[in-house]
Amino acid sequence: MSRERLFLGIDLGTSGIRVGVLDGHGRQRGVVARPWPPGQSLNPSAWLRQALGLIAIARRRLPAAEIAAIAVDGTSGTTFFCSRPDGRPLTPVLAYDDGRAGAEAQALAAAGLAAGPAAGPYGGPAKLLWLNRHYPQRPPAVVTAQAPWLTGVLAGRHGVMDEHNALKLGFHETWAEALSRGPLAACLPQVVPAGTPLGPLCRTLTCRLGLRSPPLIVAGTTDSTAAFLALGPLPMGCGVSSLGSTLVLKIASGAPIFVPEFGIYSHRLGKGWLVGGASNSGAAVLAHYFDRATLARLSATLPVATPTHLDYYPLLKPGERFPVNDPGLMPRLTPRPSDDRQFLQGLLEGLAAIEAQGYALLARYGAPRLQQIVTTGGGASNAAWRAIRARTIGVPVRAVADRPAALGTACLARRGWEDRYREPGGRHFPLDRCPRMH
Repeated sequence: MSRERLFLGIDLGTSGIRVGVLDGHGRQRGVVARPWPPGQSLNPSAWLRQALGLIAIARRRLPAAEIAAIAVDGTSGTTFFCSRPDGRPLTPVLAYDDGRAGAEAQALAAAGLAAGPAAGPYGGPAKLLWLNRHYPQRPPAVVTAQAPWLTGVLAGRHGVMDEHNALKLGFHETWAEALSRGPLAACLPQVVPAGTPLGPLCRTLTCRLGLRSPPLIVAGTTDSTAAFLALGPLPMGCGVSSLGSTLVLKIASGAPIFVPEFGIYSHRLGKGWLVGGASNSGAAVLAHYFDRATLARLSATLPVATPTHLDYYPLLKPGERFPVNDPGLMPRLTPRPSDDRQFLQGLLEGLAAIEAQGYALLARYGAPRLQQIVTTGGGASNAAWRAIRARTIGVPVRAVADRPAALGTACLARRGWEDRYREPGGRHFPLDRCPRMH
């Protein structure tokens, strides 16, 4: 009798890590999670250690089943170099919102090399040039990011990156000229479609996890795209707002849209595209001022029907990516009322205004007209925030419970496994073939 097949998605978030489990019919079989230990969210060793720990927990909960495939998502725009043979990190990890590469971004702009969705100090080319200036690299070093690095460790092969993560690092059909014609050209990875089968889990980790046979490792995606995939089919005009540490907007489109001057980009998803943008604002601002218990208590009593008119732009530090692409944009958080309830409501209204501006901008440049919003992430459960958003944006807003991004990545793992094993003869697909997105 054949064993039940399980498909695992590993979600490397800003606050913690999750592993989602689906069965062969796409049904949720569990989610296990851990917060990052203090100071470990940008530590590759911690990513691997915590991922293996959660995979072991998931396996113990379903001992009679077989892990068939694994995929990884992570925060896009993380950037560092590792050793191509073994994945050993060679530089610090620059986070998605790390803007220290301002001088490099200005130099690229002055040379006419700043075009594309990865322009600016938060983009890959500037970050990679900054890293190379402070930590000079040459082959066998390879450019990598959070999800591709962990995927490479699992597969035992570095130097391959999914195109969703590659977009923020300077890849759009080809690598940015600033990278492909510069000293880092030999350090650039091969880019493959998200969901591409890469090969089995390496032998060392298969033994370490006590698995009978190695699962298939599948090229992953970004955290916000994984959150979209977790929701399943959505009607046209349905936007997806991910209310995590940052605010990320996505909407399905029949054609790609790239407007780098406003931070708009597109991810290929099968025969369609996900159009969107990512703000530096988000729930991290709320967490900075209020602990979870206080936030829940104050939110329950907000007079949401009466606007505060405080006109905040909630940021924790200068710099914004979308819907305003300005690395020097200053936070706007004054005046602060003495009433914490009013201050919180002002923050929520500011976040809702950014979201409304973002969807309006997407529609202005050709995205489908917004009809409704589905909300994911930690902020989705805040009813006061949801009411303020619906009033500000002018469309119905609903939350989706129990569909974390890890489950979307598990869907990607399942699709990659189907491409690998459900073709005649179970033959391998070439790495440059786009997987079916059913």
